Amino acid sequence: MKLRKHLAILIGILIFSLGCAPTQKIAQKKSTGKIIAQKVVPSQLKIYPDKSTGKRYDQYSAIVLIGKIATMDEDENREIQVIDNGKVIIVGEKIDTILLDGQKFPPDLDSTGAIFLNTHGIIFPGLVNAHDHVHYNLIGIWDAPKKYTNRYQWPQNKGMRVDVKYAKYVAQDKKYFGIQAEAMKYAEVKQLISGTTAVQGAPNGAKKFCNILVRNMDVSPNFGFKRMSPYVRDVTKVKDDKIQRWLDKMNEGKLDALFFHIAEGTDDVARNEFDFLVEHGLGRKETIIIHGTALDEEQIRYMSDHDMSVIWSPVSNLLLYGATADIPTYYEDGVNICLGTDWSPSGGKNLLDELKIAYEYNKANFGGILSYEDMAKSVTCNPADAIGWKDYCGRIKSGLYADIMVISDNKTNPFEALVDATERDVELVFIGGDPLYGDSIFMAKLKPGDFEYIKTPCGFTKCLDFTKDDVQLGNQTFEYVVSILQKALSFDPDYMEQKFHDKRIQNYDSFDDYLDAKFSGYHPVQLDPIYACMDTYFFDALRNSKNANLSFDIQKIYYSWVPDSVLKK
Repeated sequence: MKLRKHLAILIGILIFSLGCAPTQKIAQKKSTGKIIAQKVVPSQLKIYPDKSTGKRYDQYSAIVLIGKIATMDEDENREIQVIDNGKVIIVGEKIDTILLDGQKFPPDLDSTGAIFLNTHGIIFPGLVNAHDHVHYNLIGIWDAPKKYTNRYQWPQNKGMRVDVKYAKYVAQDKKYFGIQAEAMKYAEVKQLISGTTAVQGAPNGAKKFCNILVRNMDVSPNFGFKRMSPYVRDVTKVKDDKIQRWLDKMNEGKLDALFFHIAEGTDDVARNEFDFLVEHGLGRKETIIIHGTALDEEQIRYMSDHDMSVIWSPVSNLLLYGATADIPTYYEDGVNICLGTDWSPSGGKNLLDELKIAYEYNKANFGGILSYEDMAKSVTCNPADAIGWKDYCGRIKSGLYADIMVISDNKTNPFEALVDATERDVELVFIGGDPLYGDSIFMAKLKPGDFEYIKTPCGFTKCLDFTKDDVQLGNQTFEYVVSILQKALSFDPDYMEQKFHDKRIQNYDSFDDYLDAKFSGYHPVQLDPIYACMDTYFFDALRNSKNANLSFDIQKIYYSWVPDSVLKK
């Protein structure tokens, strides 16, 4: 075993001097029919704690954000209100007041005890990621070997099992490393750095990661209640009694959103799932259609007539199926369109990247039917309305929770600025009035000594508050979580043997035999970088996908500022 490991390390070093291999396998060297573990390259991030002292954000009477405000709230003419040089006043968890330029501070608030932050940026509601499988998001994009026609086909591919599922199981299953909470928190950071404040698709039983970073929409109470439910499996196999329980909850006002993977693909197997929903009384407003790629005009018109919403995940659809939803028909029929990243093995790295690909695909293939404003709505007010959160978030409005992102103002249309924005442009992110991420100029004033610096090779540094008192595992630092995830994904057999708790190990003559039987073809994978600007492979996968056949290059369009030394490894 020692000889095997030493050889693997040498090969791993050579591989990383040349760059990452397809599907982010670190290296492969076959010996007696199996893939040998390799050394995984350390993170390119430099993470270190802030050691400053001072007054915390919650010791002020209010936080006042100054800048251009894209409220995402419509006026009487159904136009989104944009306020130049306005002020958003945050008191506690909520937005107290919005001031126009020149308006005086509310007399009932103590302005002398408030902290004023001139962002020189654009203030948006926090982005809402309407669909993801968050627990897979420590893994990078998978090379789909062919074009599929429905979602029941590609999970059977051996490469999917070896390249994606092994990493997820080994890291998170209790029988193995059992670090699901750490994987989830890392995945939530990938959401947060794009200004995303809520995401759908986390696993259940998540006390160790819920209520630390972003809102987990469907598995934990938010705003004091939980009225959402996901269903990931084949809906056509659901029992009648379960369907009746869903309908009863909807009728009683106890279920605002029920998420289904419907018509994911291009064939009749995918398309007929929608007809099943309608036949069983589930074709209604509370039912959220994830993907809807195979739906025809009549089915889409039905969705419109019944105030239903669709969640569009163009990156995943294109990489797996070579096609995506008929967005022009959805749009023209007035269906509420939301955007979701699906998961990192086949989707956008975050909502900012998904926005870019969706917009460029819309320009190239849909005649530009969706405007910049439409794109902004798909990640803010549209998903908030779809899931029953209109009175809580998705807009900058008095009385709503202060789920807020601030991006750099490039002096263009604010909605265009959102689509153009990359991770370096995210200046501040608040969730429930709590500043969790942003530039040091702001975080040092709001949370001195209570955040970590994340220095990237892309030329910018951001700050993250990753810890939280009174939450299980809330004292873990981001630096620690990155290190243990990388170690788990290195698939070092000695380390695996030391940490695994699977009782079946004793049934084998050696641990190597156990690995061969349970994880045939196992290999190390690189922990998926949190920033797209660091991920050469992500852009290569988009460029080279024969399924997607994209006519544009988002790296060249939106990331030309990244140093060549980073993106040309």
